[in-house]
Amino acid sequence: MKAIRICTFLLFVPFFAFSIKAKEEKDSVNAKRRVDSLDILVNYYYQKENFQKVLEYDLMIADINNQWGNSENTATSYNNIVGVFIRIKEYELAEEYLQNMIRIVNKIPDPVIKGRTFSNQAQIDLGHGNIDQALRNLYNSIFYFQKGKAVWLEARAYRLLGDAFMQKKQYSKALHTYKISTMLFQQKTDDFEIAVNYTRMASIFQLLNECGSNLNYNLKALHIREMKGSSKMIASSYINVGEAFWLINQKDSAKKYLEKALKLALPDKNNYLLKIIYRMLSDFAKKEKKFKEAMMYFTESVKYSQKFRQEQNDAEIAMMVTNHNIRSAEANNKLLIQENEIKYLLLHKHRYQTIIYEIAFLSLMALVLFINMLAVKSRNRKNKLQVLNEQLQAEIHERIEAEGRLHRSEEMHRFLADNSADVISLLDANMRRLYISPSCEKLYGYPQHEILRMNTPLDLVEPSHRVTVNYRFLELFRTKKSSQYRYKALRKDGSWLWAESNINPILDPGSGEIKEMITVVRDISEQMKHEEELSENARQKEYLLREIHNRVKNNFAILVSLMTMQRNQPHNSELNSSITDLQLRLRTMSLVHEQLYHNQDISHIPFDDYLRHLTLIISSSFKNDLIRLKTDIRSCQLSIEMALPLGLIVNELMTNSYKYAFPWNRTGTVWVILIPEDEEKYTISICDDGIGLPDDFNIKNSQSMGMQIVQILVEQIEASLEFSGKNGACFNILFSTSQEK
Repeated sequence: MKAIRICTFLLFVPFFAFSIKAKEEKDSVNAKRRVDSLDILVNYYYQKENFQKVLEYDLMIADINNQWGNSENTATSYNNIVGVFIRIKEYELAEEYLQNMIRIVNKIPDPVIKGRTFSNQAQIDLGHGNIDQALRNLYNSIFYFQKGKAVWLEARAYRLLGDAFMQKKQYSKALHTYKISTMLFQQKTDDFEIAVNYTRMASIFQLLNECGSNLNYNLKALHIREMKGSSKMIASSYINVGEAFWLINQKDSAKKYLEKALKLALPDKNNYLLKIIYRMLSDFAKKEKKFKEAMMYFTESVKYSQKFRQEQNDAEIAMMVTNHNIRSAEANNKLLIQENEIKYLLLHKHRYQTIIYEIAFLSLMALVLFINMLAVKSRNRKNKLQVLNEQLQAEIHERIEAEGRLHRSEEMHRFLADNSADVISLLDANMRRLYISPSCEKLYGYPQHEILRMNTPLDLVEPSHRVTVNYRFLELFRTKKSSQYRYKALRKDGSWLWAESNINPILDPGSGEIKEMITVVRDISEQMKHEEELSENARQKEYLLREIHNRVKNNFAILVSLMTMQRNQPHNSELNSSITDLQLRLRTMSLVHEQLYHNQDISHIPFDDYLRHLTLIISSSFKNDLIRLKTDIRSCQLSIEMALPLGLIVNELMTNSYKYAFPWNRTGTVWVILIPEDEEKYTISICDDGIGLPDDFNIKNSQSMGMQIVQILVEQIEASLEFSGKNGACFNILFSTSQEK
């Protein structure tokens, strides 16, 4: 019986294998036809912007390709799915399917598919605001597109690179990459994409105030779109060209193009373009002082702004519903695919059951296990879908609460503005006041309605300060950063007061230009009076200190003169030497006060200049032409508390060199060196190439008054002293400027 079963199995195996192969070829052809049909539906719904249907069919295509093991087609399907999620700004789902794509791409040598993964990751990074990471991924995508000779995809990658540089405000780099993208699109004769690049390049030139280039590129984009573009794109180019003509003061041409844009936008009921057109016409009329016409256009602009805002709200709600449906469709689609797989396995189970019982039995067992696994996965997916629905409800609830908090915050800010002691104003981009707090009457003497009727904020500025205040406003428009300044403000009764103004710009999120400004003005007259009194006291104290230093210097000079007269009297040489040493010490101290008297800053003196003068005085005092003086003195600022002890130390050490280093009329050199060791430490070196120091020399046990003075002063300034007596004498004093703090 067993032998019969084996023979039957061996007879049916070739037929079974042939049947399976034929069935697989037939199923493969049917799968390709189904994919082609689904591709047509995807393109149709993508044009209709029905992204829910697009994702539904893209997911079906991906599963079909994945089922038949076509890696490249599967990777392409995941690329399309990632692109749709990026389009609807579902970056987390895009990241999830991108990871699926990357797992497949790692097994495929095609560089173009690898380039697409980097390009998709870059778009996700831009969506999350990770610009630097996006730049790195874009450069990688360009490398693979060049390797795969995918010119059109390379051009798109360069455009994304330009968009990233625009977000970083690196306009020269953005221009360069847009030009490269344009050249690549020209190779593929894609005029629509070239027009998009021209528009973006024109916007950069407008930001750079290069109005001629701005007009030139907008005209190029318009020329292309007039031949091939939609009415919406043509109207948008008309607006750009009209604005460009206005910037170069060709007002008639500007109005002509805006009127063309209006004729195209009105039939299409494009509220966004109509809002922009009427707002620009209003601004143009206002600048020409046609206020009635400006008000009419402004009213139309407000009407279409409200309609556009309503469209945005409806679109956001529709997008939330679409996202919810997409998530549901994604989960349902996966469940349907799993059910199809189950049916497919059941069909094969019944077909093969008649051929071989043993294989059918094993397949049945495997099927039972597989169904159990699918059931577990299905429950997990349903749970996940339920969690997503709960998260969506929570997000909707949070948004409603946020809107309520925003309303309460606005009421609170208005209450604070109306009851603040400071004067708070809201100005538009043309420096016209839209609001001013009631405290203005207390500060300026004008009621609110009178100030709101004033032409410019400069009307409340004292005439001598108007140029300064106007310059501050110009700086604000240039830098787009907050500013604070002081000026004299005018009251209604003609008097003036000192005021301090803080001005903060409110930027438009889309264009980055200043939309409105908030100013806070405070009366600082008492503060300015107090500061002037403090400044006057400081000047008087500085004058007094300078006078004290001058008198100290003169007293030292008198003492030196008296000592000179005493030295000229007949005495022994030892007494004259002592008088000379004392004179040098007095001159050392006098020189510090002289430096302070002539210096602008009386707290510090330029120690390098002081040291140069001191070394010359000591050298000239000995009148020895056989001894040369060499200096290397770097810049250094010290207080008198540090400069005076250091000067006395240098005086004692140089005097010793001149007196004792060169006996018997020997020639030689004395070096004085001041060099920095780091930011707060300096070294002074006094060296000579004389006879050197005795072998048993020790400064701590020295009986010389000069060495005792040096030791005391070194300890006083918390410095360190090192000396060497070989090949001459050398003393190194390391001190820190931080000791004076």
